[in-house]
Amino acid sequence: MSSGNERDFVEALIRRNRYLVLSSTNGKDPWAAPLEYMADDKLNLYFFSTVDSRHACDIEMNEKVAVAIFDSDQPEYSADLSASLNGVQIEATARKVPENEYSEAIIAAIEALKPLMPPYAVYELRPRTFYLPKITKGVNVRTEVK
Repeated sequence: MSSGNERDFVEALIRRNRYLVLSSTNGKDPWAAPLEYMADDKLNLYFFSTVDSRHACDIEMNEKVAVAIFDSDQPEYSADLSASLNGVQIEATARKVPENEYSEAIIAAIEALKPLMPPYAVYELRPRTFYLPKITKGVNVRTEVK
């Protein structure tokens, strides 16, 4: 898969899915949280969360996070398998978005969802690096998407 095709694959994967797994840490213990998300044109990811959730507290202390997005339908593993996996691994920075920076899409989502989890906030994940996992001759490897 060429770099352009890899980037197109990543964008299509992000657009067709609704859930991600966010990995954060407080500097001592790791945490993983499944979250519903939306993406903007630059592939920044946004989610709503209560401000006292564990991942929100982790983000306050450490903006570096990891994200996984994947289709649940994957090839079954075998020792000789060579296959692209339908997923992306992301290194990102995270932050709570101040209300004065909400985009029209975020405002529309808030109005449509009317989140009942006060106090909630919008969080942004800005990808630094995308990786595509692949199984080659039974070995799981990943390649960086340029």
